[in-house]
Amino acid sequence: MARELPGTVDEAKAQRHAEMLGRRVAKTFKKLKPRFDREGVGAFRLYDRDIPEVRAVVDWYEGHLVLGEYARAQTEAFGDWLHVVGQGVAEALRVPPAHLHLKRRRTRPRDGQRYEKSGSGRGPGPLAVGERGLRFRVNLRDYLDTGLFLDQREARREVQQASAGRSVLNLFAYTGTFSAAALAGGAKHVTSVDVSKTYIDWTQSNLRENDLSLERHEPARNEVFAFLQHALKHGRRWDLVIVDPPSFSTTGGPQARGFDIQRDHEALLAIALRATTPGGTLRFSTNHQRFELHGSGLDAEIHETTEDTVPIDFRNPQVHRSWRLLPRPSR
Repeated sequence: MARELPGTVDEAKAQRHAEMLGRRVAKTFKKLKPRFDREGVGAFRLYDRDIPEVRAVVDWYEGHLVLGEYARAQTEAFGDWLHVVGQGVAEALRVPPAHLHLKRRRTRPRDGQRYEKSGSGRGPGPLAVGERGLRFRVNLRDYLDTGLFLDQREARREVQQASAGRSVLNLFAYTGTFSAAALAGGAKHVTSVDVSKTYIDWTQSNLRENDLSLERHEPARNEVFAFLQHALKHGRRWDLVIVDPPSFSTTGGPQARGFDIQRDHEALLAIALRATTPGGTLRFSTNHQRFELHGSGLDAEIHETTEDTVPIDFRNPQVHRSWRLLPRPSR
């Protein structure tokens, strides 16, 4: 029996996977699209590794498809399998080739940065997608992540509903979708903190896309621990604090040794709670699949909210985990 060489692909197997995935995605699209149209949601997940043989995810972005193959799955090289299967999915949904975006994801976060580039461009792309009255700029070409975490859709709605008249701090702001949701919900002031100029600028772009007040928004390009230490020194606090960090980062951390969510989350939450007003709320989430919360040393009531924040289009009920932390009154 001939052995397949690294980087090659069994064409018959790839075609079979393309047909299986195409049928599955078309069925899911027919089920979800009417519901999300009624809600004004233009971007959602169609496939999430449902078939053991086909380790990939497929997302819909208002007529565009993003198909991401997980590394170490079908081939060792970025190549034939992904293109064959991508073409099959596009044909099943009658999406033109120019609207098909293929990506290869690494299975271990330590292999690369959370928002690693797959192209040469910077910042948001030309496409904006709708979500319940808001529109968010996405880049489907240049990054593994598009600028919009679809699994946080329900969390954004909760932030929007909880922000009226409140000051909001968005840590690890990324492209500022939580900031936009807070301002749309009537927040009196929002502070967005991210170490990247690209993402601070992207946040501003998302606010302009929605005609939201830049005067009520404070963009802060800084490392999160450094920002919080400076804020506390000057007596600053916020009514609603959003903490959605990467699993790993080469910057920041309590001892400036890089950030590891499992190792450093208790220190992060402790200092973020100090920046939360009495009677305020801290919302924390992580997509680390083996995460264990260590909250015994935190001076707060802790309630897990994962069941409320994972959307219906995600097969994995723990694609992320989320909690609501309420600071205990000072004694």
